[in-house]
Amino acid sequence: MNEDPDVMYRLLVQGVADYAIYMLTPEGIVANWNNGARRTKGYERHEIVGKHFSCFYSEADRLRNLPEHNLAAARRNGRFEDQGWRYRKDGSAFWSHVVIHILHDDHGEVVGFAKITRDITERREYEQQLLTAKELAEDNGEKMSSLSKFLDTVIANIPSCVVVEDAVSREILLVNRRAEMLLGTRSESMLGKKPQECMSPELSEYFNKLSDDALRSEGVHRCEIQIKLADGSEKTLNTSASIIPGSDARSNYVLLIANDVTDQHLAHARIHHMAHHDNLTSLPNRILFSQRLSEALQAARYSSRLTATLCLDLDNFKNVNDALGHQIGDELLRGIAKRLRFVLREQDTLARLGGDEFAIVLPDLHHSVEAEIVAQRLIEAVRPAIDVEGHTLSVGLSIGIALADDEHGTPEHLLRCADMALYEAKRNGRNRFENFRLEMDDTARKRRVIEMDLRDAITERQLRLYYQPITNGLGTEIMGYEALMRWQHPLNGLIMPMDFIPIAEETGLIHSLGSYALHEACREAASWPGDQMVAVNLSPIQFKNSALYSVVESALAESGLAPHRLEVEITESVLLDDSLGNINTLQRLKKLGIRIALDDFGTGYSSLSYLRSFPFDKIKIDKSFINDMHDSREALAIIRAITGMSRSLDIETTAEGVETDEQFQRLKEEGCSLFQGYLFGRPQPSESRLINNAVA
Repeated sequence: MNEDPDVMYRLLVQGVADYAIYMLTPEGIVANWNNGARRTKGYERHEIVGKHFSCFYSEADRLRNLPEHNLAAARRNGRFEDQGWRYRKDGSAFWSHVVIHILHDDHGEVVGFAKITRDITERREYEQQLLTAKELAEDNGEKMSSLSKFLDTVIANIPSCVVVEDAVSREILLVNRRAEMLLGTRSESMLGKKPQECMSPELSEYFNKLSDDALRSEGVHRCEIQIKLADGSEKTLNTSASIIPGSDARSNYVLLIANDVTDQHLAHARIHHMAHHDNLTSLPNRILFSQRLSEALQAARYSSRLTATLCLDLDNFKNVNDALGHQIGDELLRGIAKRLRFVLREQDTLARLGGDEFAIVLPDLHHSVEAEIVAQRLIEAVRPAIDVEGHTLSVGLSIGIALADDEHGTPEHLLRCADMALYEAKRNGRNRFENFRLEMDDTARKRRVIEMDLRDAITERQLRLYYQPITNGLGTEIMGYEALMRWQHPLNGLIMPMDFIPIAEETGLIHSLGSYALHEACREAASWPGDQMVAVNLSPIQFKNSALYSVVESALAESGLAPHRLEVEITESVLLDDSLGNINTLQRLKKLGIRIALDDFGTGYSSLSYLRSFPFDKIKIDKSFINDMHDSREALAIIRAITGMSRSLDIETTAEGVETDEQFQRLKEEGCSLFQGYLFGRPQPSESRLINNAVA
């Protein structure tokens, strides 16, 4: 069975019991906690996460700012390693071996530290005992026999692999228990023999080289190697070799000490993997993507080849995630990631940037059209439905392409250009790709200016409501008004909704604009005569905010407007996007007593199932049908179908965009209930509008 490597790595870190492995924030705050950390230091995860790691030091070390100095050394050198006393939750001390690695993001900023701690108290005690015994043996010749036995016991129990050889003959004179376990051979089979006579060729050659290095010069010689042992397992050994003088000048011994650091290296590798790969898909993350893109751009400077960056976004993924839950959404992302990877070459990099956003580096291209061919293949790869736990799911793929050149050669700029092209692909209908063009940058700059100005407009009250009358079939009585938002810009003058509402929806500012429109419309309508109603448009984006119901409720309560005088207009897309959740919201609004109108019916994905799923009070016929009804039989047929269906369901109809008396008379003949358009009045600010029972 093929296991997910990402899951295996995560289980490895959690399962390591001999090493405390955890992450620190740049300030030294503990961010997570593995089982080895709990075993070594005594703290449960909930007791230590969020605390400063200096709690593991003594009070004297804290007064000397030792924790901060250690972090500073890791920050300065990239890595810090030391041994010293540390303290458990119960106050007991242990001698620890500590390694701190620094972690950077793709901008080179420090995002934290990876910390690995091992309790080596036992090893240190045995080493101290060994030194003490040796000193005593040298100073007290008469006690040599008893001390020799004690020394044998100490060596036998040292938690490291210990082998002693004769420096000249290379015969093995001593092997402790840990060496027997590591080498897979009993001591009786090794004593009196040379390494090549009782070990594998690879291992004996390595031990002999260590001994040679120790004999050539004084001091301790350290080395690390990955080697295959007798049982076939691959182990990483951290070894040292030193010369021990004998009782006379003619005899010397080689002391070989080895430690199995395989688990420690795997833990380090896992930390490095976690820092550079997405946890869900095991694809490279934004940090590694930026590194690969930088490498590709650097290589391209010395060749005539091109580098392309692709930004990818799944169409309709949010609907799947919201309707079926994050577990299904995660499985869908894994499946899509495998399909995308299958299309690419070995040298290409596919990364997950977050959510349903992916990015690709295509290095070493001959022509720009190659990037377009890959983009189309990616779209085709995602197109077929995918089965996830019994659910047949379909999503599309939108792609933005940016090619590197001398002027725009940085990874950040190239990714931003690809993102702008992606936005254009989504704006032009989704499930397609677009190449970056310079005018996109200008458009994006203008959009950012509008966004910043719009934020000022909200705080400085530059937004106003204009009202357009809605009349009865006689055209003589105003039944109510539709509230339409206008932006009075201090420099650019009056700005119409089509120029700023889409940006408000993209940035989330629509929630503030929508709240203002509801409160202001209700406040002004409360002063109108009789039962004249006010209609307010709701954006589909507002339904993504759980506070929408509370906003409507507070607008009615603060204004004192009777609920039946407020009408909210929605478009069909509200029912397409999370239809069950949005219908529940509409039903709650309906219970408040307000009226619900379906706007622009017939222009999108109109379905009679909408009218079955929710009892609308009104259907609004889009002005495009009214403009075309004299020249288009199809437009007139749609108007007749809507009015006929509305009569059968006892739903009112409002004809929008009525500009001529001829249109008015024909729409009355077709059975429209209410009318709105320039024939009866243009949108006007509240102070310019006459509220009465006759059309002005």
